[in-house]
Order: sequence, then C-alpha cells, then structure tokens
Amino acid sequence: MLLKKANEMKSNEKVLMVVLAMALIAFGFWMGNRRANRLYEYGYWTKGVIFELGTDYKGRSAFNYEFYVGGKKYTSQASGVGIRHGAFQDFIGKSFPVVYNSKDPMECNMLVRPSDFSSHGRELPDSLLWVLGCMEK
Repeated sequence: MLLKKANEMKSNEKVLMVVLAMALIAFGFWMGNRRANRLYEYGYWTKGVIFELGTDYKGRSAFNYEFYVGGKKYTSQASGVGIRHGAFQDFIGKSFPVVYNSKDPMECNMLVRPSDFSSHGRELPDSLLWVLGCMEK
C-alpha cells in the first residue's frame, strides 16, 4: 500500500520526501554527537554498581545501575548487547566506571563492554578482563 502511494506521487514530491528523510537522519546523528560531546567536555568519572537486570526500550537485556554524585543517588541503564545470556547474573553487584555530565548527572554511561571503553578512548582495565569471557562469540 505504501509502495502504491509512492508510485502515485509526483517526482518533485518524491524528492521532497527523500530530502525530509535525510534531514531527519542527519538531525539524529547531530543530536547523538552533541550528547557524546557533552560527556567529553563536561564528563566526570565515578564508580557505579549494577543492582539488577532489566530491559531497554527495545526489549533487549540491560543492566540497571546506580551511582552517587555529591551524596545524591542516580540510577540509569547500561546496554547488555553482546553479553551471553547465561552470564548476566555474574554482573550483579559488580562495580564499573561511569562517565557522567557534571551539569546533568542523569546524562551518563556505564562502561561495561570493551566497546564501551573504546568509545570513550579507554582500554578495558585489567580488573575487568573477566568480562571478555562473558561476551558472545
């Protein structure tokens, strides 16, 4: 049905739809980069503890964690994508680095997976090498 409607559109309408779609995609990338830049510019590091398993907005496995800034407790969620399902329990109660925006601590990332560390220009610390055995092959 959608394809039929697309075929009925005039060529200038098709061009307009493509330009609009490209603009929305570019806006999404821009917003993602702004968040990463804020964490880089205003980012502080602390320690967070995973307290339970959860699911993200797409229904994938995730870790719920907490950390403290200035005596105030914050909770957030870290992705569990790439971790073997049988290994999730091994993460409960474990501490991992958290980078947060000093102006808005709710804007944060817990570094659990090796890819999390590399995205922040860090190497997986020796104390967390056990995580490699929990990754999907």
